[in-house]
Amino acid sequence: MNSKKTNSNPKIIAVIPVMNEKEYIQSLLNSIKSQTYNNFYIIACVNQPESWWQNDEKKEICQNNIKTLDLLKRYNHFSIEVIDRCSKGLGFIKNEKGVGHARNLLFDRALDIANDSDIIMSLDADITFKPSYFQSVADIFLSNPDSVAHSNPYYHKLTGGEQTDRAILRYEIYMRLYALNLWRIKSPYAFTPLGSVISVRAKSLRSIGKLTPKSAGEDFYLLQKLRKHGRITQYNELFVYPAARTSNRVPFGTGPAITEFLNKNYSRYPIYPTEPFDLIHETYKLLPILFSKDISTPMDDFFYKTFNKKNIFSELRSNFKEKDKFIRACHTKIDGLRIFQYVKYYQEKFNNNNEENILKHLNIFFGDNEINSELKNKLKSLNIEKISLPLLNELRDLLFIKELEYQKNDFHEPQLPF
Repeated sequence: MNSKKTNSNPKIIAVIPVMNEKEYIQSLLNSIKSQTYNNFYIIACVNQPESWWQNDEKKEICQNNIKTLDLLKRYNHFSIEVIDRCSKGLGFIKNEKGVGHARNLLFDRALDIANDSDIIMSLDADITFKPSYFQSVADIFLSNPDSVAHSNPYYHKLTGGEQTDRAILRYEIYMRLYALNLWRIKSPYAFTPLGSVISVRAKSLRSIGKLTPKSAGEDFYLLQKLRKHGRITQYNELFVYPAARTSNRVPFGTGPAITEFLNKNYSRYPIYPTEPFDLIHETYKLLPILFSKDISTPMDDFFYKTFNKKNIFSELRSNFKEKDKFIRACHTKIDGLRIFQYVKYYQEKFNNNNEENILKHLNIFFGDNEINSELKNKLKSLNIEKISLPLLNELRDLLFIKELEYQKNDFHEPQLPF
């Protein structure tokens, strides 16, 4: 569609991948129906692998999808364009990769009808938000014309179930501590990738080109690619509230994480030590010197293992003759994926005691008067999986508020080096 100049009332095209969501979809529809901002268009893709129709263990999900498909087609409070990839003969084939493929189909369809000034908003079917959420996102883009995307703050509502709530809090603490460390070291990739909170300018989505479908983690790769393209805002006074639920639809993410925690498997989501982030920060500080000459960095062993090169900077130095462009190229190469790989690579070299690592983080991010002394004492003497649910929730809230502070400060400052 032809582009138009940015206007004061951009259309929001909200895209929703849907699988096994009959229990949750009505709450999302209610949130959309209540929006004060009325210039929006909704596209949903109800999807599943075609092979599930021949799998007795998956037929319940197939039937759930058909009921959801019928509900969406009959919904009359606002129009919904429904893409059917769940009915027999229409499901995804082997090489089409689940929710990532569904989200890509939705993005492609949104771009078919979007003007450059429109906003494409990625939602999940199990979230809720307040009536002015759409308006708040539109206002953020209008007041930040240099931004390419917005990743909104999130907050999981508790269910009242002890074990499920403990699992989602533990997962949220894992995510927030990782993000806070990226903020602390001023990484360009300080964001939490949740598909349910990402909005992007249609023009920017066109500019980065077609995304490669992933079986999971497509939200991370989307944000990483967008961040290399430009600025991502993250602060908003209104939050998105994802459901705390188990799920095995994707190999990793919120649903599988809750399932892992419920099964007492904590190894995939450790509390990372602070040291790897410090070493990344030390490497960042060396980039201006590396523009002029070769020097060793704390990450050299990892670079050699990852890129099979003893020196990744000489080639960048040859290709980028200005310091700012060289530093940007370094951050493009040492991107969010490489940072995550490095933290995992070096994790076993440092202290892997979750409680000690949390205490180190708390000492870095908070003063003594900001932390409940009972919480600190419990972490010194108990396994994090055994402290009381109220204290675990208090820890989550501390990290949530601190992350909002970083997001708000960044909201009013230009992001570098991109």
